[in-house]
Amino acid sequence: MMLNGTKTLKKTNMTQEKKYDIIYMDPPWQYGSRFYHSEDNISTIEEKHYPTMSMNELKELPVNKMLNQDALVYMWVTSSFLQVGIDLARHWGLTYSTIGFVWQKGSRIMPGYYTLGSTEICLVFRKGKIPQPRGARNERQFLQEDIREHSRKPDEIRRRIERMHPTQSKLEMFARTAPEGWDVWGNETDKFDENQTQLF
Repeated sequence: MMLNGTKTLKKTNMTQEKKYDIIYMDPPWQYGSRFYHSEDNISTIEEKHYPTMSMNELKELPVNKMLNQDALVYMWVTSSFLQVGIDLARHWGLTYSTIGFVWQKGSRIMPGYYTLGSTEICLVFRKGKIPQPRGARNERQFLQEDIREHSRKPDEIRRRIERMHPTQSKLEMFARTAPEGWDVWGNETDKFDENQTQLF
């Protein structure tokens, strides 16, 4: 699959039959004027950092087929993309469950149409039931941590997911590092982790 006509999306060495209990993702949304109705080949500031995908391209991803009967998807969205993320997950056949995490980006403030933005949200979607057995049930929803590279999410969120689901099979889509215990899927899986081997 091509990302906006610029780079081929690489897959990991996972087999076609392999399915997961947990998928964690930060989709490469296309921002712009009424962003999620836009067509391909839109130039945005995000394109300077990584290739983005149109809503149609994201809908074509076989996320549901990559999940076990009982599974969860953790998806990052910005505030303006809340409905977009929910619509996308519904297209994949998933049910919205809750807001899993809220990341306060330290002291960084971004302009918005209504209020000054400083957070990103990680939504939780469900296929079937919550996969068992469950791990930690006392992880905090809120995290305040300074931003790092453009679009890079705090590693602590991934660690919280690991503690919540310690025995489950895990896949990170659109990954930019290759953490231990996870399969990864994307075209920049070594961007922030030079010492890790890409699983292609």
